Amino acid sequence: VENIAAARPQVGLSLADITFVEEVEGAQTRLIAVYHSRFPKRLGPVRSARSTDVQLLPLFGKPGLVYSGANSSVQRKINNASIVPIPRSTRDHARVAPHNVFVNLAAIARTTQLREASSIGWKFSETGPQGPKATSIKVRVGHDTFSFGYSSGRYIVRWNGSRYADGDNHAITKADNVVIMKVHNHPDGNRDVLGAPSVQSDTVGKGAVTIYRDGKKITGQWERTKASGPLRFTDKSGDPIALKPGQTWVALAS
Repeated sequence: VENIAAARPQVGLSLADITFVEEVEGAQTRLIAVYHSRFPKRLGPVRSARSTDVQLLPLFGKPGLVYSGANSSVQRKINNASIVPIPRSTRDHARVAPHNVFVNLAAIARTTQLREASSIGWKFSETGPQGPKATSIKVRVGHDTFSFGYSSGRYIVRWNGSRYADGDNHAITKADNVVIMKVHNHPDGNRDVLGAPSVQSDTVGKGAVTIYRDGKKITGQWERTKASGPLRFTDKSGDPIALKPGQTWVALAS
C-alpha cells in the first residue's frame, strides 16, 4: 500500500491483521498490509512490489501478494518465491494516477486459490507483560516518522503526525501491538525512474526488537533463519515475548 502524501487517505488499512512498514527508494515508505481474518471490499492505493516483500512474505506459507506490477528483477524473484502473484490494475478515476489502483480484497480472497495460512512463530497471550510504562512511541523509517499513542487500551497510528483515517468510512487505524525490528538495509540492485537505489530490508537473520503492548515496553531479539521459517521474538532471558491478540504494526527500522 502506497504511503506518501499523494496516496492519502488510504482505504482498508484499519482492517489489516498485521501491517509492516518498509523503506523503499528515496527514503520513502510503503506498507505491507496482511489480511487473514477480515478482508476489505476496497483497499488501496496498491502499488508495485519490492525485494523486501519477496523475502518477508514466505513467512506466511504461500500467501497471495496483491500488487500493481514490479520491475523485471523483482518479478523474477516473486515468480521463484513461495508467493502467489496477484497483479491488479483497477483504477479509481476519482483519484490521480498512479495513486489510484484500488482492489476488492474480499472478492480476491474468495476467488483465488491459496494455501491455508501457516504459523509464523508468534506467541499470543491476553496476560499483560511486566515492563516499564511506554504510552508514546516514535520510530523513524526512511524519512518518515511513525508515532503510536496509547489510548483506551490501543495504539493510535500516525504518519508524520497525521492519523490514518480511512478515505471511505473514516475508521481510525489502531494497533494492539507495536513491534520495532532493527534490520539491515542495503541496495537491491534496482533503481527507480529518477535513479534512486531501491532498498531491501533483510528479515532473515537476527537483530534487536522492541515490543509495545498494554502501554508497556519489552526489549529483546528477533530471529528468522530462512525465508520459509518462523519469525521469533524472545526477551533477554531467551523466552518468547507474547503479543496481545489483535492487530499489530511492525516497523522495519534500520
